[in-house]
Amino acid sequence: MTYSEALAYVSSLAPRGWRLGLDRMQEFARRAGLDQGGPRYIQIAGTNGKGSVTAFVQSLLIEQGYRAGAFFSPYVYDPRERVQFGRELISETDFASVVQALMPIAEGMEDSEFQGPTEFEFKTAVGVEYWRRRDCQWVSLEVGLGGRLDATSIVTPAAGVIVSIGLDHTSILGDTLELIAAEKAGIVKPGMPLVVGQMEPGPRAVIERIAREQGSEVWRFGTEIRVEELPDGLKVTTPVGSYSGLRPGLKGRIQHHNLALAIGALEAAGAIRDASMLPLGASRAFCPGRFEQRGRFVLDGAHNPQAARVLVKILRGEGFADKSLVLLTSMVNGHESEGFYRALAPMVREAHVGPIDFHRAQPAERVAEAARAAGIPATSYATLPEAIAAAERAAGEQTVLVSGSFYFLGDVGKLIG
Repeated sequence: MTYSEALAYVSSLAPRGWRLGLDRMQEFARRAGLDQGGPRYIQIAGTNGKGSVTAFVQSLLIEQGYRAGAFFSPYVYDPRERVQFGRELISETDFASVVQALMPIAEGMEDSEFQGPTEFEFKTAVGVEYWRRRDCQWVSLEVGLGGRLDATSIVTPAAGVIVSIGLDHTSILGDTLELIAAEKAGIVKPGMPLVVGQMEPGPRAVIERIAREQGSEVWRFGTEIRVEELPDGLKVTTPVGSYSGLRPGLKGRIQHHNLALAIGALEAAGAIRDASMLPLGASRAFCPGRFEQRGRFVLDGAHNPQAARVLVKILRGEGFADKSLVLLTSMVNGHESEGFYRALAPMVREAHVGPIDFHRAQPAERVAEAARAAGIPATSYATLPEAIAAAERAAGEQTVLVSGSFYFLGDVGKLIG
């Protein structure tokens, strides 16, 4: 099987949609032998910031000399970004080999009571099998959606992180912060230590209640886990240790929070064996589409109001003035478009909207209407190259901000190089 054939097979599962539930994934894992042995996991959930924490955990493990893998959801530019080992994407040859091995098992389930796995379930299985083949010691595992019924939750982690709670995917996870918190707290297994990020009291209380029911110790940002800014970098303190001279490789003050959670998770999991390498791990962390600068373009995968407010803070911290940016954007269904653009409006003087090559994409004109309703003058285009060209013309020598969906970032990134 070639890489193209393997990718085509995995993509052919997309029409099955996104199915929350573990029974089919558990059966798939059992039939494929994925539930036997393998690495230890640190599982990361949350509305925003989970990709950054995943990247920090991965980098901190690698620089300590561990054989470490990572799983990112979604990918931005290359489907192989989802499954990594030692910061390298799974090779095309390995991807094809693992898909070829798992495909007969998946097809054998189609006539069963479970039916065949979804695209995301299959991709998760590819990661688990690949990490076993590479003899991984640790994996930094980002949840796809929610937590309680996400396919990644077939594993029993050594520690978990819930980074943040915000309103997103409300039609699936619930329409209150407390309901969403309950879904994300579903990653907690009996006795598993849990690190919790900064969030409102209501969802925090839900998470702490579920953790108590599972007999899990909770380390909270701002209480058990603290971060200080010192002249030589950040200092992170956990109930076990203190680590100084840390400079995050990802931009924005929010990354101080995210790095602290990552270090807390490693400490809780017992994965810190060489603290002297943590500064290097922090500085080498990288995650595509998180305030990624490419020439005149800044690409950021913010796609909900909470993430947009954080992005505004980062932009101002990087010296961008209000109303100084031209926005190149689009959205997929399931996100609060108008709220997103309202939060981003202070930085944006106009928006240019292009289509996304994705089955859940919103029509470009509907996205433009949402931006206009939020106070941003917006124009839609029939093709993405037209939208990019118009945004570049409008920006002149200034910056084009690309945001609104990771899927859109991927499409734009491939075109601008």
